[in-house]
Amino acid sequence: MAYSTTTDLEERVGAAELIALADLDEDGAADTAAIADAIADADAHINSYLAVLFVVPIVPVPDVLVKRSTTLAIYFLQLRQNSVTEDMRKEYENITQWLKDVLAGKATLDAATKPPEAPGAGGIHYETKPRVFGRDEPL
Repeated sequence: MAYSTTTDLEERVGAAELIALADLDEDGAADTAAIADAIADADAHINSYLAVLFVVPIVPVPDVLVKRSTTLAIYFLQLRQNSVTEDMRKEYENITQWLKDVLAGKATLDAATKPPEAPGAGGIHYETKPRVFGRDEPL
């Protein structure tokens, strides 16, 4: 599940700007594949941090993630066009810092954290019966 939508991006930058950023085949319409890729990149960036503490994707999606995913998707569209503005680069850095702050407990996210692992969980335990035959035992 994506944290943002095409509508979110359009509301953020306007239809004309979204077309300018995502019209890769120059047909006058925003390419849905380019927008979907940018949203997927944004969500992957967010999840790469949040997966440490949360089960991702986070459902329901908090408004704060919608806004940050939207901003990151716009950033990735600009990056594809080699037109990243200084303000957008700072937004990217601020969002990345916010994600680090969430992990450090300096910022909050209204979502359930992962349950702690049980002691000893994750290991493999294997038991066998004693050997019946071997080189050193008679038949």
